[in-house]
Amino acid sequence: MKRKRVLWAWATAIVCAALLAGACESQDGTGPSGPGQLTVSVSTTGAGGAAFLLTVTGPGITSPVAANSGHLLYPHISGNTLRVAVIGSHTAGALLRFSVPDVGQASSYNTTLNQVAGSDNNLQSGGDYTVTIPPP
Repeated sequence: MKRKRVLWAWATAIVCAALLAGACESQDGTGPSGPGQLTVSVSTTGAGGAAFLLTVTGPGITSPVAANSGHLLYPHISGNTLRVAVIGSHTAGALLRFSVPDVGQASSYNTTLNQVAGSDNNLQSGGDYTVTIPPP
């Protein structure tokens, strides 16, 4: 009788561990899931920009914030679209963050760099920049 209880306890522990592990993965099994923040990152082959106009699309975007406290952020959300201007010198790395209902669905979000200006306020070639939303 005692042996059955021990086996039952082990089986229960294994099932619970499997359920908890599954809850921490995205639907495609590659990472975390649930509410959280995604990041828009920028890289450039040039000297960097001082003002960025971006569009981010995807379900349930809320609460955009600048990744750098020295940057100014001017966001507008309409439906599943975030249009945002980020003002501040930036060469590479995280530019802004936004909240989503499920970070496990990061591949459902897209970003486009619409315009970028240098510190002299002249438009720069967008082809010198890459914007991405890496998985969490």
